[in-house]
Amino acid sequence: MMPHFFLPADAIEGDTFHLEGPEAFHISKVLRMREGQPLAMFDGKGTRYEAVIKAVHPDGSVAGAITSTVKDDVAHAPARLNLYQGLLKASHWDWLLQKGTEIGVASFVPVLTPRTVVILREEERARSKKDRWGKIVLSAAKQCGRSDLPAVAEPVEFRDAIRASCSGDAASRSGRLSLVAWEGLAGATARLSLRDALVEADKTPGRQGLAVDLFVGPEGGFTDEEVELAESLGAVVFGLGRATLRAETAALAASSLILYEFGCL
Repeated sequence: MMPHFFLPADAIEGDTFHLEGPEAFHISKVLRMREGQPLAMFDGKGTRYEAVIKAVHPDGSVAGAITSTVKDDVAHAPARLNLYQGLLKASHWDWLLQKGTEIGVASFVPVLTPRTVVILREEERARSKKDRWGKIVLSAAKQCGRSDLPAVAEPVEFRDAIRASCSGDAASRSGRLSLVAWEGLAGATARLSLRDALVEADKTPGRQGLAVDLFVGPEGGFTDEEVELAESLGAVVFGLGRATLRAETAALAASSLILYEFGCL
């Protein structure tokens, strides 16, 4: 597979581009690509480009010509999956960002709960983490050939996130489904509750794409009070069988099931 490079909008001028920074360094210094070689590129918003290198400059920047443009119809996908994940320890969170990007998660929202182990209090530390998360998502998108980049939001309290997801009356929420995975439903399979909810949501007349907000707890899981709040607001609570899964495993398993049911996988 040809390497896939990120081409930001400000690097494009008409049918030409001028690329600087890490992507240009990878092309010119790591891969040592030269004039006349083809490139596969994407803008992170659903557009793919085929291009040809016209010049590799002494400063490592790369200039070239765009030979074709293809827009992926990401805005009209059958469903948009927003993963609200209880913030995990670094290596587990990084792994989930990578694998979630690969399978097609549309956005990641770190959720803070009473059982969240990771605490992001200092603004500078939180910003540093978010920069790192963006790099992980970009790297995963390049590796799997994805043309759009999932957003990584600022951390949010669970109670605020679930209220925002479930806000509005039934009519205004016809294009949104709020789901909560909970290990407290021991023995309950996804088929018993999750699939029925997805089938009903998919019957919404005239919808252009369902927004699915999937909530998964941190290492210690959600508290009973959090689950009660979610149910009282109209969220669908479901289980994933008898085994108690790690948080990141539950998130990836549930995400895969949802994306499969809507034909996104």
